[in-house]
Amino acid sequence: MARIPYLDPAAAPARTRQALDGKRGINIFRLIAQAENAAPEVLALGHRLSRGSSLPPVEREVVILRVARLSQASYQAHEHHAVALRHGFTEEKIAAVAQYPAAGSAEHLTDFEQDLIRFTDSVVETTTAPDDLFARITAVYNHSEVVELVLMIGFYMMVGRVMNTFEVELETGPVEIFRTASA
Repeated sequence: MARIPYLDPAAAPARTRQALDGKRGINIFRLIAQAENAAPEVLALGHRLSRGSSLPPVEREVVILRVARLSQASYQAHEHHAVALRHGFTEEKIAAVAQYPAAGSAEHLTDFEQDLIRFTDSVVETTTAPDDLFARITAVYNHSEVVELVLMIGFYMMVGRVMNTFEVELETGPVEIFRTASA
């Protein structure tokens, strides 16, 4: 059971109900919705960084799965495991992202995906990336994309900490779509 109750969308302020409308009715959204002042903006940023990202979906999921691993965010890892499969990941590739640089993991990842993992590790663990790694990322990503990459790492770190702190539970059955009266 989560440490605080999930918000009932029917009891949410109109602004929060509107932000939830059309989203999957998953526990993390219902928990974030408790933050009346910030929920709409947090949900919008999450949507932009996932479904509206300028980063290729496979590369985006490598980063998100790695942040989940580093943050020990099992809910995030579970949710993005399914997303990664939809984007063509194999189970071996998903395991390789989590286990890198363990023996055999690199064979399931491109050189650039390995750089993304090292970049993510560096930003999470030291708050920055060394010059040589930064140069390899910016040789592929333009300025907008590299800033988005760092924003994505930070966003998923934040959400992972919310999931862990509040002990957000995995969904156990079918997930509905929020349909609110305010939309």
